[in-house]
Amino acid sequence: MGSQNNTRSSLFLIELIIAILFFSLGAAVCVQAFVKAHTLTGQAQDLSFASSAVSSAASAVKYTDGSLEGIQAYFPQAFADGDEVAVDYDSDFAPCSDGADAAYTLRIRTGNEDDVRSASIRMDGLDGQTIYALDLRWPVQEADHG
Repeated sequence: MGSQNNTRSSLFLIELIIAILFFSLGAAVCVQAFVKAHTLTGQAQDLSFASSAVSSAASAVKYTDGSLEGIQAYFPQAFADGDEVAVDYDSDFAPCSDGADAAYTLRIRTGNEDDVRSASIRMDGLDGQTIYALDLRWPVQEADHG
């Protein structure tokens, strides 16, 4: 009779271990799904911010002469970075003047070619990867000549 109780308790422990194993596997799958969802949400926020900032910069470039001073009227934190104009943003998508806090950098490069103006605008992440880019070309208006 003692061995029959021992067998029943052994079977119960095996069932319990199998149930815990299935719950552990389910929990691992759920955690992976939540991590993936969090990653995708972050990427979507980055892309949304980048496309909005690049679009704003495109408007500023089109309606100014594309110089640092002209762009600073719309982006006061803009600075010259080689032959580009750049604006740094922190991880909360706020413009920052200290490059050490920069998580994103908006880069604007303008050019003129005969009667056509051009601009290449991109938003780079902290790792240097381009999140969003836009290339523009538009004819120079008569008002732009004088």
